[in-house]
Amino acid sequence: MRKWRLGAVSLTILGLSAFTVTFNTKMATALESPWQEVPGAKIRLIAVAGQGTTPSANSDVDTAVEIALEPGWHTYWRFPGETGIPTQAIFDRSVGLRDISLRYPAPERYFDGQFTSIVYTDRVVLPIDLTLAPGPLSPRIVADVTFGVCSDICVPAEASLALDLSLADDAITQRMAISRARLALPEQQTDTPPRIAHIILGTPDTRGEQTLTIEAELAPGALKADLFAEGADGSFIEVPRRVAEDGISATFALSTHGLARTEAGRPLTLVLVNGPLSVRHDIDVDALAQR
Repeated sequence: MRKWRLGAVSLTILGLSAFTVTFNTKMATALESPWQEVPGAKIRLIAVAGQGTTPSANSDVDTAVEIALEPGWHTYWRFPGETGIPTQAIFDRSVGLRDISLRYPAPERYFDGQFTSIVYTDRVVLPIDLTLAPGPLSPRIVADVTFGVCSDICVPAEASLALDLSLADDAITQRMAISRARLALPEQQTDTPPRIAHIILGTPDTRGEQTLTIEAELAPGALKADLFAEGADGSFIEVPRRVAEDGISATFALSTHGLARTEAGRPLTLVLVNGPLSVRHDIDVDALAQR
């Protein structure tokens, strides 16, 4: 049983003691906020502006939340699984920016002896998609982040991170970190493995719940496969259970118990991780039942 320490840890990064470095205008500009520490982890914002030292509405800006975890600690995916706190960010206080959203690289499975969670370990970089808004305001990103860090104890945490997108520093480390994180974002599956090939909806049980049998085709020579599921807001579903795997295909089972319903149906996002590869597949369970 995980024990959660009461009381969130509230952090604020309101300013940046920055320095300016002279660059060739063709070089990228790296930006970072100071690390802020919570028990078991530290968190910051990092960013890279593509050309010159001052981003404009047409420049290439890549931004991310970076969380570095101490050995033995983990944090959670956007859907934490059977226990945990989802990692989320609100960007309402940002200036000179629009269309801001946090993205999530493929996670991993963690079993604590009682519950199965969907987690990140070691170091995770969560890319931020954004658009610079035209106008006189200097772009500034503010991310109000809520997340959980967990080992023998679990700590809910909050961080208010701010970064002016007009500072200069060494861009290589940040560019590589964000690029790796974007490569790990699950893309919509295609006809090429890895992919979810078949989904079979079982007969309702005495409670009216059904079990999805999810069959996946795996990429040749790839490492072990895993599957994660996320329902609409308000869902409290299990982590898919691995039934079989032979290196060519894998089968998982997932109960519909706890899957929230919307006006459009019961949406379900499936993320298949196959070694370094990951894909996503979106379905409507109600539509599946009507086939």
